[in-house]
Amino acid sequence: MIRIHTLEDISDLPQGAVVSVGMFDGVHLGHRRVLLSLCSFAKELGTKPLAITLDRHPRLVLSNGNSDFHLLNTNAERYRIMEHCGIGDVLEIHFTPEVAALSACQFAKEYLVGSLAIKGLLLGYDNMFGNKAHNDFDQIFTLAEASGFAIRTEGSILCDGIEISSTQIRKALARGDISLCNRMLGYSYSVEGTVVEGRKIGRTLDFPTANIKCSETLKMLPSEGVYCVTVCIDDQQFKAMCNVGAQPTFNSGKSTLEVHIFDFHQDIYGKTISLSFLERLRDIRRFDTPQALANQLVADKDACLNYFNTHKMTAV
Repeated sequence: MIRIHTLEDISDLPQGAVVSVGMFDGVHLGHRRVLLSLCSFAKELGTKPLAITLDRHPRLVLSNGNSDFHLLNTNAERYRIMEHCGIGDVLEIHFTPEVAALSACQFAKEYLVGSLAIKGLLLGYDNMFGNKAHNDFDQIFTLAEASGFAIRTEGSILCDGIEISSTQIRKALARGDISLCNRMLGYSYSVEGTVVEGRKIGRTLDFPTANIKCSETLKMLPSEGVYCVTVCIDDQQFKAMCNVGAQPTFNSGKSTLEVHIFDFHQDIYGKTISLSFLERLRDIRRFDTPQALANQLVADKDACLNYFNTHKMTAV
């Protein structure tokens, strides 16, 4: 079980760890290369790996709530995936304006050297920390030499000729390119929520849907569209398709997240379920009649079943 530490219990952490510092939002393939290398680096130096992260994304704090920025992972999701990479300990720093004011070297002196006496620091290809307005990150290497810890850097990973990053994954989600998003992540992007009462329009089309209220409002949803998904309910996985967005055929401009689970007849109101996005099928559009929409839903289901017939259902 991964152990999450705070600054209040930093003295309980072993001295001389090898660390990597980052937000690790998405814990994508690039992050996982860093975390796996962190474990190898620590083993080489005869010590333990330690991932250092923040409890809140800096952009959410520094914008004072005036940002439309969204996250790829909840903290629980981040830590679960990090554990799969062999990380046993995480130092979670509560991000405040005071922490934000620290330059890279101030942060390193106070925490990495002063509190942890680290043996090594592993940096990702675009990894930086500390206040950018007082940027002294280039002096980290001098500090490392003076303080006696080693520094290594990890290169980038390309996907379709693009350097994998959380920013690129957000861009892919924003344009509905779930295939590229998932390939950069190395797993299927998912959201979790509670099944709530809806307008029950799907029942009239013989396509009943579960309406989902997302558990985390700061987590990013893919762009509006119809998607092939899997649904996890009580640790069981089901094939499904979902609609992200409005219902223009029925004059509803309200954006919703609703899922039709294939061959499923259980009452799941109030349950927390998870949706994993696999493939974008089409844009949302207005149909002239409910029957025309129903016909399209049959075609959407066929497209989903064809996807499942040619792809394996996987999870992180």
